[in-house]
Amino acid sequence: MTAWARIVYGAVLLALPARALRLITDRITARERAVTRILGARLLAQAAATDVRPDAVSLALGAEVDLVHSATMLAWAAVDGGSRRLTLLSAAVAGLFAAAGAADARRADPGPSQTDDALGALARLRHRVAAPITRHTLPGAARAALNIP
Repeated sequence: MTAWARIVYGAVLLALPARALRLITDRITARERAVTRILGARLLAQAAATDVRPDAVSLALGAEVDLVHSATMLAWAAVDGGSRRLTLLSAAVAGLFAAAGAADARRADPGPSQTDDALGALARLRHRVAAPITRHTLPGAARAALNIP
């Protein structure tokens, strides 16, 4: 469910940034349109990287990315009053994605896909790259809860 929400949200932001922004504000700048498109592309890239044959490691790292996005949007809201409504909404949505991603990670298999097809091979490669990162970015208790060594 989280994967599809991320894909739809990312596609809308990438393809229709002005329409998405008009739901929040009447004054839309070229910078806001460009940043909205970039965010949409980032969300689609994240969905492709973390949500294809997901495992606990990829979902946990995806949740971390969303948490970092939320924190940066809160910081941006603090310094840019003109974009405050947009950045606070972006922070809230990213926070929801982070919470949903963390919940998905708790339910996911800790190991990578064991199928012999191309997607399984990519999932195993992603796991080999992502697992060492989690040792540096996830607290020990979180890794233990997700059965990540």
